[in-house]
Amino acid sequence: MPVTESSLGPSVRIDGRDYLYFAGSGYLGLQSHPEVIRAACQSAQRYGIGSANSRTVFGATPPLLEVERRAAEMFGLGDAFYFASGWMGNHILTQLPGPEFGLVVVDECSHYSVIEAARLTGRPHVTFRHCDPDDLRAKLKERHRPGQRVLLLSDGVFAATGRIAPAAEFYDVLQNYPQSLLSLDDAHGVGVLGADGRGTFEHAGLWRHGPNTVGGPDQRPLLAFSATLSKAVGGYGGIIPGDREFIRRIKLRSPYSGGVSPPPTPIAAATAKALELVRAEPALRTRLWVNARLLKDGLRQAGFDVDDTPVPVVCLVAGSAENMQRIQRELFARGIAVAYMAAYSGLGPQGGLRIAVFATHTATMIGQLLDQLRRLV
Repeated sequence: MPVTESSLGPSVRIDGRDYLYFAGSGYLGLQSHPEVIRAACQSAQRYGIGSANSRTVFGATPPLLEVERRAAEMFGLGDAFYFASGWMGNHILTQLPGPEFGLVVVDECSHYSVIEAARLTGRPHVTFRHCDPDDLRAKLKERHRPGQRVLLLSDGVFAATGRIAPAAEFYDVLQNYPQSLLSLDDAHGVGVLGADGRGTFEHAGLWRHGPNTVGGPDQRPLLAFSATLSKAVGGYGGIIPGDREFIRRIKLRSPYSGGVSPPPTPIAAATAKALELVRAEPALRTRLWVNARLLKDGLRQAGFDVDDTPVPVVCLVAGSAENMQRIQRELFARGIAVAYMAAYSGLGPQGGLRIAVFATHTATMIGQLLDQLRRLV
């Protein structure tokens, strides 16, 4: 197993050698930002490493609360809930108090944590074809019974392929099902999509409908999302921002509030600083979009069929699994690290080459990757 021996960035040291790095999910390049690292160090010196307590039993610290304040500011909402891992977010949202869901529908290529959350609801659930609102409509027509409340679960941006869920079309389908809920795991959308980096709902033009708010007396579909702060944001832990009443209900009900330790305090301090930088420096996101376009334009010129979205992830399928493993090995031998994923939610049986570009990559670096890919494919 290769061992990474440096901080994350456009270039990393692996097993004693420096590589151009086009893997992972550090899209804005904040994991190694000097201010983020300084915040973690200062917090460790002042507070130690961990609280060894749940937040309701003396485990709440100023850095933990600062993450929630910064997240609420970034999303323009009243409060936020910060917890140990983004994996938990889907489970937390499916346990919201209110009328029970009678039917759960899930995009078939959703992340493992989404599938697990659907199963843990204990309610009947059915999958529909990937990003296909027509199949969603058909499945609901077939399986829905009068009076059932519908919960739709999906990724916002699919981790392996970078495809964006058609959230606006899903929302339109749910208009026929009173008090339904469209809930997204937006781990790869937050910080990347939308003018303010608020993710898939902002990108889809749905933010005006008020995600993560307590529903009113009308019967329109509700929106909810969770995210992780370990990817574009550059910190660690799960986040659910929302209006004050929405978050109050989550914290009151969720075992992840009172029953487990929060993220380590230095991690919280680093994450709070990273959230501050995401909001203060929108140029980071602009540079990311420029680099995503540069990468995708180059791949199309090389004959690959890739989308034209601002998501900085592409998944290349180039023949058999053996051929893609060869390409990865030869790129690595030439000083370029990309990921071959043999199996992951959303991939076919042959897997795929997952390439991620960061805001901190230069045009020259991207050009080197494209040049070598053209030689090897």
